[in-house]
Amino acid sequence: MKKQWQMLHPDEQTVRLLERETGCPPLIARLLAIRGIFTGCQAKRFLTPLLRDLASPLEMTGIPAAVDRIHRALTAREKILVFGDYDADGVTATAVLVSFLRQCGARVVYHIPYRMADGYGLGADFINGRARRIGTNLIITVDCGSSSHEAVRLASQLGIDTIVTDHHPVDRAPEAAVAVINPSGPDGQAGLAHLAGVGVAFYLVVALRAHLREKGFWQSRPEPNLKQLCDLVALGTVADVSPLILDNRTLTAAGLEQINGGFRPGIRALMRTSGAPEASADAQTIAFKLAPRINAAGRMAHARMACELLLTDDRRKANRLAAALGRLNGRRQAMESDLLQSILDRFDRRPKLLDRPVLVVHGNHWHAGVLGIVASRLARQFHRPSIVLATSNGTAKGSARSVEGIDISAALSRCEDLLDRFGGHPLAAGLGLATDRLDDFTSRLEAVVEEMAARRETGPTLSIDAHLPLDGVTPELMEGLERLGPFGQGNPHPLFVDTGIRVKECRTVGESHRRMVLESGQSGNGALPAIQFNVPENLPVADRFEKIAYRPQWNHWNGKKHLQVVIEDVVPEP
Repeated sequence: MKKQWQMLHPDEQTVRLLERETGCPPLIARLLAIRGIFTGCQAKRFLTPLLRDLASPLEMTGIPAAVDRIHRALTAREKILVFGDYDADGVTATAVLVSFLRQCGARVVYHIPYRMADGYGLGADFINGRARRIGTNLIITVDCGSSSHEAVRLASQLGIDTIVTDHHPVDRAPEAAVAVINPSGPDGQAGLAHLAGVGVAFYLVVALRAHLREKGFWQSRPEPNLKQLCDLVALGTVADVSPLILDNRTLTAAGLEQINGGFRPGIRALMRTSGAPEASADAQTIAFKLAPRINAAGRMAHARMACELLLTDDRRKANRLAAALGRLNGRRQAMESDLLQSILDRFDRRPKLLDRPVLVVHGNHWHAGVLGIVASRLARQFHRPSIVLATSNGTAKGSARSVEGIDISAALSRCEDLLDRFGGHPLAAGLGLATDRLDDFTSRLEAVVEEMAARRETGPTLSIDAHLPLDGVTPELMEGLERLGPFGQGNPHPLFVDTGIRVKECRTVGESHRRMVLESGQSGNGALPAIQFNVPENLPVADRFEKIAYRPQWNHWNGKKHLQVVIEDVVPEP
């Protein structure tokens, strides 16, 4: 689908003010203004994110009651069970809380559901089963629990207290919980609604450490350094595609510093087995190297493997688990590719399916572990919401992914009477329903999405930050750009445009990527390596481009780094 190019125009007076007050170059001042930075004070905090500037955890409802209850559990030597989720956010949130509680000397165990058999969230069967059997006194959920009304109520009736920590939007929280900490819940705080599940768990730990300090708890044991947990927070935050703004950006920056320090054996092993550049990880490294391997455990086997990797101090165990996750990720990639191709073949046979505002596809016994990834790839390729469902024994379960401007969670809520369950975010959700309702559900959802789509711009948009000739991409520029990171959702890597580009070299790498050497027609000074990913087969190789949209980056290879540009879009010369 053709992309619409949109040049961004910040207020010039603000740009000049930022130049004066920060001393930064005009281009960096422009990029700051585009990112909503309007004063010198804001700019200094943005360019130097510090943990001491984080919002107080006491701003979140439920924190005081939660830390008081955990303190009582620690003092009375009660058994604490941390209940997590099987994605990277849930796994890292589990690791954060378990790691801290172990440092407190707690009697703590953890449980992460098995995706294939247990499904998502805390259920009554678990309460009646394992929680009761092992003599649990306190359950703390991470990255889940806000919709577990029945399970929390049953736990209370059995004398088991529950603290819910979560970040998924809900209209009503479990009333039987001792505390509910959810910045996206009915009593949440909009200023912290951007936190991932691991971020909420970290905030609980920050408040708990301070509470225990007031009670004199650390007089008899070392007080933990919480910066050492920020690597886990960064990993879960980026993996969950949470916006890298405000506290998320600060925590991710601190976490990347920890990751590049090589302090955690599990992450160090994961970096090595994934081929990530040593000591130069960024948010892209997490998104494309580390997170897929953490998620592969929950998708293809059991997420406990990934959690053990993150918790272990044993290097040999870490290496063994990281290698196993690498193999699982390879299997996941193969299954994902096969399923995606079978769906694309279906579209080739029935092209009218692509005329619909939302893609709903289902198949018998498709592997549950790859449905979400395939839905993401469909949404990205066809720029519309996509739902991929596996059917079995009269039920359909799967994942939905959306595009900017269409809130898939809100769309599903308007089909609630046809669904057995659903939940998620504006861009991603999970759902389940009876197969005999699939046709009615698809028809209803198409009407809802069509209505939503009428209120948004059609087609994907490329927001261009500035015009920058290729010969302006220098190590000095990269140093300035790096201060604007970490880049990701909510804080995109700067995107530039250049015109009159000569293609000096071009070759295909992999199945559909093009490596090029480009030269700016504006000056003709020097040439720069470039790569364009997932180039359509029918796009001819050009000698010149009228203009290109690109992102500069360092290419790390064999211990060295070289400048290159990643091409987001091109307009060939007519």
